Amino acid sequence: MDCDINRVPTIGLMSRVMHMSMEQIRVLFEQYDLKPGQAGILFMLDHKGEMSQREMAALMSVTPPSITTAIQKMEKLGFIKRRLDDKDQRIMRLSLEEKGRKCVKYTKEVAMKMDEILFRDMSQEEIMLFRRLLLQMQKNLKVADDSPT
Repeated sequence: MDCDINRVPTIGLMSRVMHMSMEQIRVLFEQYDLKPGQAGILFMLDHKGEMSQREMAALMSVTPPSITTAIQKMEKLGFIKRRLDDKDQRIMRLSLEEKGRKCVKYTKEVAMKMDEILFRDMSQEEIMLFRRLLLQMQKNLKVADDSPT
């Protein structure tokens, strides 16, 4: 049974687009045995440099335990390394290995390919407006998270 697309709530459309795009990304990352979230970890380390797991979790808006498994798998695969912090031995510092650096290049290529797919037949103005609206939605959600219930 088909539904009237004009009656689907915006959150439903966003969810559907995200699901479809994540499936495309999953296929593109298979050759590196990476999951999209793991690619995000590589990208953050490339962009920000060495950091703790807690800092990584905060940047990705997740809890530190929720990325532990991904980090452990990525370390076993040789994408990243963990070492004890020089000043505080309770903190593990994350950094890219050479294999991770090479994969970051591919990650950026995948992101550009996804932009090509997602923004096909859209003007530069439409793309800029869409990005601005997404940033505003992110800000709105952050404010909603910070406000008492």
